[in-house]
Amino acid sequence: MFVITKSQLLDNNTLEYANTTAASRRTHQITTILDGLLKDYDLNIRPNFGEGPTKIGFDVLVSSFGPIQDMDMSFTMNCYFRQRWRDERLQFAKEVGELSLSTRMLERLWRPDTIFYNSKHSYLHTIPTSNRLWRLSPDGSIWYSARLTVKARCNMNLRNFPVDTQICKFLIGSFANSALDIQYGWRLGNNRSVNFDMKVLLSQFDLIRYPQYNEIIDMNGRMYTKLYNIKSIELFPGNFSILRVDFVLKRHMGYYILQVYIPSTMLVMLSWVSFFIHREATADRVNIGVMTFLSLTTLSFDIRNYTAVVSYLTALDWFVIMAYGFLLASLLQFAFVHYFTKFGYGEPLLRYRGSTDSREVPEGGSMRIKRTSKTRTSVSYSRFLNMNQQTTQIQDGPWLTRVQLHIYRFWFCLSGNGAYKRAICKRASRYGINSRSELDVFARIAFPLSFALFNILYWFYFLHLQY
Repeated sequence: MFVITKSQLLDNNTLEYANTTAASRRTHQITTILDGLLKDYDLNIRPNFGEGPTKIGFDVLVSSFGPIQDMDMSFTMNCYFRQRWRDERLQFAKEVGELSLSTRMLERLWRPDTIFYNSKHSYLHTIPTSNRLWRLSPDGSIWYSARLTVKARCNMNLRNFPVDTQICKFLIGSFANSALDIQYGWRLGNNRSVNFDMKVLLSQFDLIRYPQYNEIIDMNGRMYTKLYNIKSIELFPGNFSILRVDFVLKRHMGYYILQVYIPSTMLVMLSWVSFFIHREATADRVNIGVMTFLSLTTLSFDIRNYTAVVSYLTALDWFVIMAYGFLLASLLQFAFVHYFTKFGYGEPLLRYRGSTDSREVPEGGSMRIKRTSKTRTSVSYSRFLNMNQQTTQIQDGPWLTRVQLHIYRFWFCLSGNGAYKRAICKRASRYGINSRSELDVFARIAFPLSFALFNILYWFYFLHLQY
């Protein structure tokens, strides 16, 4: 059992009184210092007035970055906004040390009118209390920090979207004071004064780098027209000191590859199925072409819901347009096959060995007609016999002659030559059904090769030549 004596009680009271007296003396000392500093202080006059510009040191600690919006071309940043300047009117004894005071005191002192030039919307965090602090050093230096969320404008060039790299600029400067009155500088030096308290992870971008610059701009009203290096220009009243940070952002392509490029490619490949269906299956081939075209149209509408509305074509637009072109070409290809090489509605027709679909050469130089119960003799056979023999000879001739023949055929198809159409009608296949078109055979090779070539050129251009 401990017994507190009267002498021990007196010692404790004496120690408590001494501590209370020391705290009271320090509080009284600080109050006296602050009252003396503010006695003749005028917050409307900047420090160093008449002797040169006021130097403002600046640094930023970014706590979160993003999102980056393509629709309104902006980016959002949550940061600790820090400024440091010196006011010689606020000097006091070094023995007192650095003072950390209430922000109400700061309202009675001069502060720089710092703004963000390209800000669209900014606000100071005030929950649960105002997120501001300031410290006053014996030499009159003031260190001021505030937690802000800034939504700034980012002028994006989306011509290479989504294979693009964007540079979002962040401009800091004075609202009303020119470089003759206030000059800004990075407090820790260029490329070291903007830091992140954690690794930046963005859903659609990678932050590559964020270089910092100290510059002078020439103001024309409220628009900046030209950038200069602060060390190589004579200052004029119209020049303003600014700090600039360039956030270099490279877009992730994974989302667009999964949602746009792969579906578009699969629709184009699906349209090639019609080349392997015989020409008499009109409904099937038309349905495939129309279905793929409408599916790509729906997909392109969805793309526009999350991309900016711009007046120029982006890289994604070029790919979709070319996909439209391949789908349209497959439809037109069947239109040519149907109109110029298909005759009748599947009823049995007489087959001549000199037809364009059959390159059999008759033995002995004569044309034999095999009559069955499903064939009938054409009354016009004798009229086209000589022409059939000439066609067979041309097809077995030199390659240049064959190329010339195909060019003639293509021209007759484009011009809608009636005589040519009636001629090849007489040289149709034996049964008129399940026949193979030469144009389909050509398309089975030409379409995949041309689409593969387009993809090679497309990705090589946007991935290599644009950077």
